[in-house]
Parts: sequence; C-alpha cells; structure tokens
Amino acid sequence: MGVSRLKRKEAKNRSRSTKRVETIKRLRTFKHITSPYKGESGIILEDKG
Repeated sequence: MGVSRLKRKEAKNRSRSTKRVETIKRLRTFKHITSPYKGESGIILEDKG
C-alpha cells in the first residue's frame, strides 16, 4: 500500500471510530422519566379521561 492509501484508511478508521463512540455514548445515557400515574394505583388507563 502506498502512503496515501494508508492515510485514507487511517482517516476512514478514525471517522468510523468517532461515530461508533458517539453512538455508544448516546445509547448509554439514562433518562429517568417518572410515571404520571405513580400515585394512582389500580387505575385502568383506558377509562381515564
């Protein structure tokens, strides 16, 4: 392989790695959403409203 091909391969690998790391970080974030029905136990959701 010539030097330019190696540089192109390195650039491609870096961009893939960066994208992969960003995706892993995005998927690992934990968003805690509290349930709006937490205080009301035994309620049937279809009948409410």
